[in-house]
Amino acid sequence: MIAHASDLHASDFGDTFHDVRHAVKRSARVADTDPSRWEVYWQESGWRVLHKKGARRAKIQLVDPDGYSHPLPSKKDNLTDPVDRAAQYACRVEARRARSLSGLSQGALDRLSEGTPNNVNVRLMRAARELPADIDLVVLTGDLTDDGSGYDAIRSAFERFKGRILAVPGNHDRYLFPLQSSLRPRPTHEGKAERWKEFAAWLGIELAPCGAYMKSYPERDVAIIGLDSCARGQRRFYRHNGALGEPQLAWLRETGKSAAWTGKKHRLVLLHHHVVPLPLGVGKKAPSEIGMRLDDGNAAAEVFDQIGVTAVLHGHRHVSEQRRPAGSHFTIFAAPSFTLGCKSGDDPSYWRIELGDRMVAERVYVGAKAVVGEDVDAALESGTMLADDG
Repeated sequence: MIAHASDLHASDFGDTFHDVRHAVKRSARVADTDPSRWEVYWQESGWRVLHKKGARRAKIQLVDPDGYSHPLPSKKDNLTDPVDRAAQYACRVEARRARSLSGLSQGALDRLSEGTPNNVNVRLMRAARELPADIDLVVLTGDLTDDGSGYDAIRSAFERFKGRILAVPGNHDRYLFPLQSSLRPRPTHEGKAERWKEFAAWLGIELAPCGAYMKSYPERDVAIIGLDSCARGQRRFYRHNGALGEPQLAWLRETGKSAAWTGKKHRLVLLHHHVVPLPLGVGKKAPSEIGMRLDDGNAAAEVFDQIGVTAVLHGHRHVSEQRRPAGSHFTIFAAPSFTLGCKSGDDPSYWRIELGDRMVAERVYVGAKAVVGEDVDAALESGTMLADDG
């Protein structure tokens, strides 16, 4: 039994590009915390409210555990004292981090979700706990993080399935964005690649030089290949097209000849970008392909048929779908966002796929639908850039 989920969009504070109105703002530069100029007024869990010594007016700053300053919140909740407001804000933001969420009960998570319904870290923890114990394998098809940071939240959410999880990276995990997230220091291609490799090591995945891997489960008559659809690299910072690239396709052809692959009844491929264009649903307009497609999708589909792939599992566009494309011999399972839902308006869900004498699948809903703001895909497609508040 496989649980196929995708597009978790975990982050440091649970904010996402898909909801920029609720983004956590902090400076892009490390705060000045020189003790000869600043004294501590309040501190907890690594957060500090500092007061500048000798200042005529009360000059304070809120500094997070990573050393970056946050803007002071405006007056609300009848809190007129700026230190109280800063401390309250710090406690609220800290409550969204993986280290604070991991030990909470389901009831506590439900309560937090009521207060912060858009927070993806909270939503991820709740959804992961809804996965039944009889799941043999969890597969995550990319956009694990929102901007390359947040793997600690994923490790915490799926800890009980450790040793039974496979994943592939997505464009959010590997590429850079023209939109600035709350992540500090600002991400780089090298930093994102290193974080993905560290997470793959935690999963027990041994990556080939081209970025692919294969896992064989002889007792289940199953073989699974994971592919990096961002392996080619990012051509332009505002385009998130994917590609497997010739080195990965060559590896796929060669691996497809191995007994560990050909001898299995069920041969699955995991990747992030969609192989063929996706419809959105009944009466819905199909999402645009501009800046988001798999450039070598046709070549990939040919190789999939050549090596006898039976099912392709992917995510990327937050669209839920099951189909067998005309002219191919494999079934496609497109998963919506496990935390943000489906672009059709459906609630978050995952595919429960049973691999026995036949392949049987059903879509299982989790949690409640998120209230999403601006759509990052639309912004990328139009080339829109948002200013960095830091």
